Amino acid sequence: MRSARTFSLLAAATLLSGWLAGATLERSAVVVRVWQTLGLEPWVHFSQGAVLRTGFTLEGFVGVAAAALIFAAAASAAFDCDGERETPISLIIAGVASVLGLMFTAKAVSLLQLLAASPAAPDLRPIFYQYLIWGVDFRAAASVIAFVAVVWALLSLRVSPAPGKSGTAETPAE
Repeated sequence: MRSARTFSLLAAATLLSGWLAGATLERSAVVVRVWQTLGLEPWVHFSQGAVLRTGFTLEGFVGVAAAALIFAAAASAAFDCDGERETPISLIIAGVASVLGLMFTAKAVSLLQLLAASPAAPDLRPIFYQYLIWGVDFRAAASVIAFVAVVWALLSLRVSPAPGKSGTAETPAE
C-alpha cells in the first residue's frame, strides 16, 4: 500500500508530464509540418520569437517540475511504511525518461541559440534538422514515455486508507 502523499505527487506529476507530452507531440505532428511547408526563414523567426523567449522557459519549468515530482513520488513510494521499500519500475522508467527529456531540451536550446548569430541561409538547414532530431523527435519520445510510465504507476497504485479509517464503508446506525 502506498500513502496518499505518493498518490498526490503522482497525480501532479501526471498532470505536468501529460501537458509536456501533449505539447511535444503537437510540435512533432503539427508544427514541424508547417515549418517544412513554409521554409526555414519562418522557422527562424518563430524560434527566435516564441521558442527562445517564453516557449522554452515555460516548457523548461514544466519539465523540471515534472521530473522533480516524479523523483519525489519515487522517493515517497520507496519510503512508504508498507515494508516493501522498493520503487516501482514504472517510476524508474518515468524518472529516466524525464531526465533524458531535460537533456534533449538543453541540446535543443543550444541549437536554437545558434540562430542568435543570424547564420546564412545554407547554414540554417543543418541547424533545423538537428533541432528536429533533438528538440522535437527525441524530446517528444522522452515526454511520452515519461507520461505513459507515470500513468502506469498511478494506475497500479494501491493507496492505503488514512489513519483511523478502516477501509470499508461503515453502515449508519438506525
